[in-house]
Amino acid sequence: MDGMICSNCHTWMTLQTKNCPDCNADIIMDGERKNVIDRIQPNCLIYRYDGSDLLEAGVVIKQLKVNMKVATKLREYSNPLLVPKHNVYAFNQNLYSSIQSLRNERTATMVRFDQLIKSHWQNLIPYEPIE
Repeated sequence: MDGMICSNCHTWMTLQTKNCPDCNADIIMDGERKNVIDRIQPNCLIYRYDGSDLLEAGVVIKQLKVNMKVATKLREYSNPLLVPKHNVYAFNQNLYSSIQSLRNERTATMVRFDQLIKSHWQNLIPYEPIE
């Protein structure tokens, strides 16, 4: 963890901060009076890139009419992404893990194929005309 968010004004701060730079609230890190957000618990999956199969875990910050404001990292909490509602899905850890695993497997397979192709290219001999 490299920072935290003020619960009052949603300002990003470093861990060494004693008072919020925006609202000047004292920083309380634990207990009943804790007034910072220092971790986020995903509650949605977002699809951000057309043509991709990448899903990202995030937290819905605010629902608008057509879009949702979503943070995928704690640092984005004060400046969330704007994502169309039809690209925001309920969080499902098993599904998310399965998709990530398949994406990693695909990447490993592509790297292996690239290495095999490279090894064949290294066996090529320059053409020399017969005289």
